[in-house]
Amino acid sequence: MKNNIKEELERIEVPDELSERSKLGILQAKSEKPKRKLKKVALALVASTVILFSAGLGTAHIPSFNNLVSNVNPELALMLQPIEKSSESNGIKAEVVGAMSDNEMAVIYITLQDLTGSRIDETLDIYDYSLTGAQMFNSQIIDFDEVTNTATLRIQANGGKLSDSKVNFRIDSFLSHKQTFEQSVNANISELTSIVPETISLDMNNIPGGGGTLYHQLSKEGNVQVLKPNQNILSLPGIDFMHISNVGIINNRLHIQANWTKNGMEDHGNFYFIDKNGNEVHPSNIYFGTDDSGATNYGREFTEYIFSIDNINLENDKLMGYLVSSEKFITGSWSTTFRMPTTEEEKSIEFNQEFGTWTSDTVSISPLGITIYGNGDFNHSSNIEVNVTMTDGLSHTFDLIRGFSKNDKITVKFLPNRVFDISKIKSVNIDGIDIFFNQ
Repeated sequence: MKNNIKEELERIEVPDELSERSKLGILQAKSEKPKRKLKKVALALVASTVILFSAGLGTAHIPSFNNLVSNVNPELALMLQPIEKSSESNGIKAEVVGAMSDNEMAVIYITLQDLTGSRIDETLDIYDYSLTGAQMFNSQIIDFDEVTNTATLRIQANGGKLSDSKVNFRIDSFLSHKQTFEQSVNANISELTSIVPETISLDMNNIPGGGGTLYHQLSKEGNVQVLKPNQNILSLPGIDFMHISNVGIINNRLHIQANWTKNGMEDHGNFYFIDKNGNEVHPSNIYFGTDDSGATNYGREFTEYIFSIDNINLENDKLMGYLVSSEKFITGSWSTTFRMPTTEEEKSIEFNQEFGTWTSDTVSISPLGITIYGNGDFNHSSNIEVNVTMTDGLSHTFDLIRGFSKNDKITVKFLPNRVFDISKIKSVNIDGIDIFFNQ
C-alpha cells in the first residue's frame, strides 16, 4: 500500500503557489513583507484519498485534518500525524491540527477561528506563544478562509528533545489587520552622522532581545553604548506610530534608533540600505526601554538598528524603511497538551570538524533537515555549505540555517525546501567533506 501511495503522489502535479508556501524553510530577514491574500488551493481528489489511507485509522472522520492536507504538499501530508486538540478563549478557537518532529525540530500546524466576529484576517501573526522544551520559534500563515474566519498557520520549533514527548502548546496573544509601509527615508544620513552623538549605557543582560550578525558579539560585551533618545528626530510621511529618534556613529558602526510611539508591542519594522545595483544591507538590532530619568531599562519602546559602517556608502546608498502597524492586538489563553509524533526516520554519524569558534561531533539527517551538533561558541555569520546527492544523481543545496548555543552546546539546522526520503540519499557534503549514511 505504501508503494502505491508514493506512486500516486508522484503523479500529482502540485501548483507552484502551493509548493512555495508549503516549504519547510524559515522566514528570512525581510519576512514581514506585505502578505497578499492567500487563495485556497485544492489538490486532486486522488491526493486526498491517498492521504486518508496513509495518515492512520480514523482520519476520515477528522475534517480539520482533511482540510489541512489540501494546503500542504503531498510529501509533507504523508508524514503529518493528526492531533485534533483545541482550546477556546475570548470567542476564538485555536486547534492543533497536525504535527511531526525529529529529534531536534517540530513542525506544528494550527488553526485560529473567530467564532464571534472578524478579528482574524490574512495578516494574522501570533505574538506570544510557546512550546514545551523548545528554544526558538517561527510562525507563518499558509491559508485564510474568509467564509469561516479561519487562519491556518505553520509553527516551527527548534532546540529541544521534542520527538515522542508530551508537550504543551500555548498562545497568549496575536496580531491582525496589519498595514505595511515600505518607503525611502528622505534624510542626509552623512550629514547627520558628522557630529559625535550623545550616548547612554545599555545592559545587554536586561533587554528583551534582538537579532542579526552583530547581536551575539554585542551580548558578549555586556554593556554597550546606544544613542541618547530623541536627539535627531525624523518623521516619516504617513507614519504616526513611530519616528526615527536619533542617528549617529558609535565605534565605527552606524546606529539608527526608532521610537515606537504607541506601546512598542503591536508595531515593528526594519531599516536597510540599498545601493544603485539593488543590493541590500540589513542591520542587527537590539530592543530597550528608558525610565523617567532617561536611563535604559527593560522594554521595547526603542529599537537600535546597527550597521557595520564598512558595508554601506552613506553618500550614495539609499536608506529604506519597512514598517508594520497592527490595528488589532488580541489576547486570550489558548492551551493544548498532546504527544509530539516523530518521523521515526533519523540517522546519525560521527562528524569531527572545526568551524572556527566551534567544533562539531555529530551530524544527523531526518526528513525535516540536516542537524550538526557540537561544542563551542556559535558564530551567526558562519557560512557553512551543505549539499545532498540523491541516489538518482540529483543534488540539492540546503542554504537555510538556524543555529543556537546553550551551555557551550551547539545545534545548527539546515532545512530543505520540502521533506525528502532519507533512504534515497547517497551522500551529504558539508564544506567539501562527503559523508555517507547508507553504507
